[in-house]
Amino acid sequence: MQKFFLINKEFVTENDAKISIKQRACLFGDGIFETCRVENSKIYNFKAHKNRIKAGLQALKFKDKINKIDELEYICYQLIKKNELENGILRIAISRGIGSVGYLPTYDSETLIVVETMPQRKVSDGKIILGIGKNKKPPKNSLPINCKTMQGLCYTLNKIEAQEKGFFDCIMLSQKNFISETSSANIFWVKNDQIYTPAETCDILLGTIREKLLKNKNLKIKKLSAKISTLKNADEIFLTNTSFLVLPVDELRVGKNVIKFKKDIGEKVLQFLQDDVKKLC
Repeated sequence: MQKFFLINKEFVTENDAKISIKQRACLFGDGIFETCRVENSKIYNFKAHKNRIKAGLQALKFKDKINKIDELEYICYQLIKKNELENGILRIAISRGIGSVGYLPTYDSETLIVVETMPQRKVSDGKIILGIGKNKKPPKNSLPINCKTMQGLCYTLNKIEAQEKGFFDCIMLSQKNFISETSSANIFWVKNDQIYTPAETCDILLGTIREKLLKNKNLKIKKLSAKISTLKNADEIFLTNTSFLVLPVDELRVGKNVIKFKKDIGEKVLQFLQDDVKKLC
């Protein structure tokens, strides 16, 4: 079956999909993106994604489209139907448009919105091993890190480092050396049945799955600033993102130390989210 994209509300095939090399997203990474989970041809937790898109557009000072995002859900469902996607990923990318005097946008064209669908990817066949990344997370007073900007080089370098070391991913530290996140997920850990996660002051991305777990009163998650030494003494570590929901971690490598973890609570949290997703059926 031929795959379709949506480019500013117009269906185009993959072979015919074209955008200008003068798009500011291409020139400067001037834009945002959002990745959503599709289950049973329905978008999971779309309201949270929409709110983060709006916050991202506002943070990047986009002059248009901020008040027009409410219609985005409708066109996303058009694409899901067109591509006959049952289970997979929906990706929304928004570029400021064309027009620059150096870095300064001139707003010579309208904002570009590109939506695509893709199948769900398998996470890993082996152990989920984390290391500690060399590249620290940029602080929020430097970049709007609470939304998904296209300037994600720190995540790319972190993921490359993890691959070079044979890890699934690397933990990124804040500028003050507090646990922040990984290149692709928010992080949680468990000690004596209590679940913890980094506070917003640790320069984290405000993940939509993280937000959903924090709103669950039964989990009673505590937010705090913590150093890597905290993870060395944890009973469990698990990661969260839209794609895999929850991923329990097998091992943490810190220098020559190998710390192994249980998965009991992580698997229970995964089951909770899987049940929540099934409510879409």
